[in-house]
Amino acid sequence: MSTSVAFALKCTLRKSMLKTLRGMADSEVEKQSQAVFETLLEQPFFREAKSVGCYLSMKHGELRTGGIVNHLLSRGSTLYTPFISLPTSHSPEAQPSSASQGMKMLKLYSTDDLDRCPLDKWGILDPGETRRDVEGTDREDVMNPSSQPLDLILIPGVAFDDECNRLGRGKAYYDRFLLDYTSSRPSPLLVALALSPQILDKGESVPTTEHDFRLDGVISPDGLVWRNREDQHIRENNS
Repeated sequence: MSTSVAFALKCTLRKSMLKTLRGMADSEVEKQSQAVFETLLEQPFFREAKSVGCYLSMKHGELRTGGIVNHLLSRGSTLYTPFISLPTSHSPEAQPSSASQGMKMLKLYSTDDLDRCPLDKWGILDPGETRRDVEGTDREDVMNPSSQPLDLILIPGVAFDDECNRLGRGKAYYDRFLLDYTSSRPSPLLVALALSPQILDKGESVPTTEHDFRLDGVISPDGLVWRNREDQHIRENNS
Protein backbone atom coordinates (compact mmCIF):
# COMPACT_ATOMS: atom_id res chain seq x y z
CA MET A 1 0.00 0.00 0.00
CA SER A 2 1.41 3.39 -0.97
CA THR A 3 2.01 5.98 1.73
CA SER A 4 -0.49 8.43 0.23
CA VAL A 5 -3.26 5.81 0.03
CA ALA A 6 -2.54 4.61 3.57
CA PHE A 7 -2.61 8.20 4.84
CA ALA A 8 -6.02 8.85 3.27
CA LEU A 9 -7.46 5.61 4.63
CA LYS A 10 -6.05 6.32 8.08
CA CYS A 11 -7.66 9.77 8.13
CA THR A 12 -11.05 8.34 7.20
CA LEU A 13 -10.89 5.57 9.79
CA ARG A 14 -9.57 7.91 12.48
CA LYS A 15 -12.37 10.43 11.92
CA SER A 16 -15.04 7.73 12.07
CA MET A 17 -13.62 6.00 15.14
CA LEU A 18 -13.10 9.20 17.13
CA LYS A 19 -16.73 10.12 16.48
CA THR A 20 -17.79 6.71 17.82
CA LEU A 21 -15.59 7.09 20.92
CA ARG A 22 -16.93 10.57 21.66
CA GLY A 23 -20.43 9.08 21.65
CA MET A 24 -19.68 6.47 24.31
CA ALA A 25 -21.27 7.04 27.71
CA ASP A 26 -18.77 7.63 30.52
CA SER A 27 -20.36 4.79 32.48
CA GLU A 28 -19.68 2.35 29.63
CA VAL A 29 -16.09 3.56 29.26
CA GLU A 30 -15.58 3.02 33.00
CA LYS A 31 -17.11 -0.47 32.85
CA GLN A 32 -14.92 -1.52 29.92
CA SER A 33 -11.82 0.05 31.48
CA GLN A 34 -12.35 -2.01 34.63
CA ALA A 35 -12.72 -5.20 32.55
CA VAL A 36 -9.42 -4.49 30.77
CA PHE A 37 -7.70 -3.76 34.10
CA GLU A 38 -8.90 -7.10 35.49
CA THR A 39 -7.60 -8.95 32.43
CA LEU A 40 -4.26 -7.15 32.74
CA LEU A 41 -3.94 -8.17 36.39
CA GLU A 42 -4.16 -11.83 35.33
CA GLN A 43 -1.19 -11.60 32.96
CA PRO A 44 2.23 -12.83 34.13
CA PHE A 45 3.99 -10.24 31.94
CA PHE A 46 2.18 -7.47 33.84
CA ARG A 47 2.62 -8.97 37.30
CA GLU A 48 6.35 -9.51 36.71
CA ALA A 49 7.14 -6.18 35.00
CA LYS A 50 9.46 -4.05 37.11
CA SER A 51 9.55 -1.00 34.83
CA VAL A 52 6.42 0.04 32.93
CA GLY A 53 5.43 2.85 30.59
CA CYS A 54 1.74 3.79 30.74
CA TYR A 55 -0.21 6.74 29.40
CA LEU A 56 -2.44 8.95 31.56
CA SER A 57 -5.89 8.83 29.97
CA MET A 58 -8.13 11.58 28.69
CA LYS A 59 -11.33 12.33 30.59
CA HIS A 60 -13.64 11.20 27.77
CA GLY A 61 -13.55 8.75 24.86
CA GLU A 62 -10.48 6.77 25.91
CA LEU A 63 -9.85 3.70 28.03
CA ARG A 64 -9.13 4.91 31.53
CA THR A 65 -5.80 4.00 33.08
CA GLY A 66 -6.26 5.49 36.55
CA GLY A 67 -6.64 2.11 38.20
CA ILE A 68 -3.61 0.71 36.39
CA VAL A 69 -1.41 3.70 37.26
CA ASN A 70 -2.39 3.65 40.93
CA HIS A 71 -1.81 -0.11 41.09
CA LEU A 72 1.69 0.21 39.60
CA LEU A 73 2.65 3.00 42.00
CA SER A 74 1.20 1.19 44.99
CA ARG A 75 3.08 -2.03 44.28
CA GLY A 76 6.38 -0.17 43.86
CA SER A 77 6.94 -0.61 40.13
CA THR A 78 8.99 1.99 38.27
CA LEU A 79 6.47 3.95 36.19
CA TYR A 80 7.11 6.25 33.24
CA THR A 81 4.41 8.33 31.54
CA PRO A 82 4.46 10.20 28.22
CA PHE A 83 5.35 13.88 28.16
CA ILE A 84 4.97 15.88 24.94
CA SER A 85 7.43 18.73 24.46
CA LEU A 86 5.56 21.70 23.00
CA PRO A 87 7.21 24.60 21.13
CA THR A 88 8.05 27.54 23.37
CA SER A 89 7.33 30.20 20.73
CA HIS A 90 3.75 31.37 20.28
CA SER A 91 4.54 33.17 17.04
CA PRO A 92 2.31 32.00 14.15
CA GLU A 93 5.42 32.01 11.96
CA ALA A 94 7.22 29.54 14.20
CA GLN A 95 7.39 26.08 12.65
CA PRO A 96 7.75 23.38 15.31
CA SER A 97 10.35 20.74 14.57
CA SER A 98 9.93 17.05 15.33
CA ALA A 99 12.43 17.53 18.17
CA SER A 100 10.43 20.38 19.72
CA GLN A 101 7.30 18.24 19.73
CA GLY A 102 8.87 14.89 20.61
CA MET A 103 7.57 12.50 23.24
CA LYS A 104 9.56 11.68 26.34
CA MET A 105 8.84 9.02 28.95
CA LEU A 106 9.29 10.63 32.38
CA LYS A 107 9.13 8.94 35.77
CA LEU A 108 6.08 9.28 38.00
CA TYR A 109 7.25 8.70 41.55
CA SER A 110 4.34 8.10 43.89
CA THR A 111 0.60 8.40 44.43
CA ASP A 112 1.33 11.72 46.18
CA ASP A 113 3.21 12.90 43.10
CA LEU A 114 0.24 11.84 40.95
CA ASP A 115 -2.39 13.43 43.20
CA ARG A 116 -0.65 16.82 42.92
CA CYS A 117 -0.74 16.83 39.10
CA PRO A 118 -3.12 19.37 37.51
CA LEU A 119 -5.33 18.65 34.51
CA ASP A 120 -4.34 19.98 31.08
CA LYS A 121 -6.77 21.35 28.48
CA TRP A 122 -7.66 17.80 27.35
CA GLY A 123 -8.56 16.71 30.87
CA ILE A 124 -5.36 14.64 31.20
CA LEU A 125 -3.28 14.71 34.38
CA ASP A 126 -0.12 16.68 33.60
CA PRO A 127 2.93 15.62 35.67
CA GLY A 128 5.19 18.10 33.85
CA GLU A 129 8.97 17.83 33.75
CA THR A 130 9.54 18.38 37.47
CA ARG A 131 8.25 16.34 40.39
CA ARG A 132 5.11 17.57 42.12
CA ASP A 133 6.01 15.97 45.45
CA VAL A 134 9.62 17.25 45.67
CA GLU A 135 10.05 20.90 44.70
CA GLY A 136 12.72 21.73 42.13
CA THR A 137 13.54 18.12 41.24
CA ASP A 138 13.51 17.07 37.59
CA ARG A 139 11.78 13.87 36.59
CA GLU A 140 13.97 11.01 35.46
CA ASP A 141 13.88 10.44 31.69
CA VAL A 142 13.76 6.81 30.61
CA MET A 143 16.36 7.63 27.96
CA ASN A 144 18.95 8.40 30.64
CA PRO A 145 21.69 5.72 30.53
CA SER A 146 21.19 5.05 34.25
CA SER A 147 17.42 4.52 33.92
CA GLN A 148 15.99 1.05 34.37
CA PRO A 149 15.09 -0.53 30.98
CA LEU A 150 11.38 -0.74 30.23
CA ASP A 151 9.85 -4.21 30.46
CA LEU A 152 6.44 -3.16 29.15
CA ILE A 153 4.67 -0.20 27.55
CA LEU A 154 0.88 0.05 27.73
CA ILE A 155 -0.08 2.00 24.63
CA PRO A 156 -3.19 3.96 23.61
CA GLY A 157 -4.57 4.18 20.10
CA VAL A 158 -7.62 4.95 18.00
CA ALA A 159 -8.23 1.60 16.27
CA PHE A 160 -6.72 -1.90 16.18
CA ASP A 161 -7.16 -5.03 14.06
CA ASP A 162 -6.81 -8.73 14.87
CA GLU A 163 -3.20 -8.70 13.61
CA CYS A 164 -2.35 -6.12 16.31
CA ASN A 165 -1.86 -3.26 13.89
CA ARG A 166 -2.50 0.14 15.48
CA LEU A 167 -3.98 3.40 14.26
CA GLY A 168 -2.81 6.33 16.37
CA ARG A 169 -3.86 9.96 16.40
CA GLY A 170 -1.60 10.88 13.51
CA LYS A 171 1.26 12.60 15.35
CA ALA A 172 3.67 9.61 15.27
CA TYR A 173 4.83 10.29 18.83
CA TYR A 174 5.12 6.62 19.75
CA ASP A 175 6.70 5.71 16.39
CA ARG A 176 9.50 8.23 16.90
CA PHE A 177 9.97 7.43 20.58
CA LEU A 178 10.24 3.68 19.98
CA LEU A 179 12.64 4.18 17.06
CA ASP A 180 14.87 6.26 19.33
CA TYR A 181 14.53 4.00 22.37
CA THR A 182 15.25 0.74 20.54
CA SER A 183 18.33 2.21 18.85
CA SER A 184 20.20 1.63 22.12
CA ARG A 185 18.03 -0.77 24.15
CA PRO A 186 15.95 -3.90 23.53
CA SER A 187 12.31 -3.31 22.71
CA PRO A 188 9.95 -3.67 25.66
CA LEU A 189 6.74 -5.66 25.30
CA LEU A 190 4.23 -3.42 23.50
CA VAL A 191 0.62 -4.00 24.54
CA ALA A 192 -2.27 -1.71 23.60
CA LEU A 193 -5.35 -1.08 25.73
CA ALA A 194 -8.63 -0.77 23.83
CA LEU A 195 -12.34 -0.22 24.26
CA SER A 196 -14.57 -2.68 22.38
CA PRO A 197 -15.50 -0.33 19.48
CA GLN A 198 -11.81 0.23 18.75
CA ILE A 199 -11.32 -3.39 17.66
CA LEU A 200 -12.13 -3.69 13.97
CA ASP A 201 -14.34 -6.51 12.76
CA LYS A 202 -12.56 -9.68 11.63
CA GLY A 203 -11.34 -9.25 8.07
CA GLU A 204 -10.96 -5.47 8.42
CA SER A 205 -7.43 -4.07 8.68
CA VAL A 206 -5.78 -0.93 9.97
CA PRO A 207 -3.96 0.78 7.05
CA THR A 208 -0.20 0.62 7.67
CA THR A 209 3.09 1.75 6.19
CA GLU A 210 6.65 0.53 6.73
CA HIS A 211 7.18 3.26 9.34
CA ASP A 212 4.42 2.04 11.68
CA PHE A 213 5.53 -0.08 14.64
CA ARG A 214 3.78 -3.37 15.39
CA LEU A 215 2.22 -4.20 18.73
CA ASP A 216 2.87 -7.47 20.51
CA GLY A 217 -0.68 -7.66 21.83
CA VAL A 218 -3.97 -5.85 22.40
CA ILE A 219 -6.23 -6.10 25.46
CA SER A 220 -9.90 -5.19 25.16
CA PRO A 221 -12.94 -6.13 27.26
CA ASP A 222 -13.11 -9.27 25.09
CA GLY A 223 -9.67 -10.41 26.26
CA LEU A 224 -6.07 -10.46 25.10
CA VAL A 225 -4.95 -11.08 21.51
CA TRP A 226 -1.28 -11.65 20.60
CA ARG A 227 0.17 -10.76 17.23
CA ASN A 228 2.23 -13.94 17.21
CA ARG A 229 -0.23 -16.78 17.81
CA GLU A 230 2.58 -19.21 18.75
CA ASP A 231 3.78 -16.70 21.34
CA GLN A 232 0.23 -16.53 22.67
CA HIS A 233 0.13 -20.33 23.03
CA ILE A 234 3.46 -20.40 24.89
CA ARG A 235 2.47 -17.58 27.25
CA GLU A 236 -0.90 -19.15 28.05
CA ASN A 237 0.74 -22.51 28.84
CA ASN A 238 3.29 -20.82 31.12
CA SER A 239 0.71 -18.71 33.00
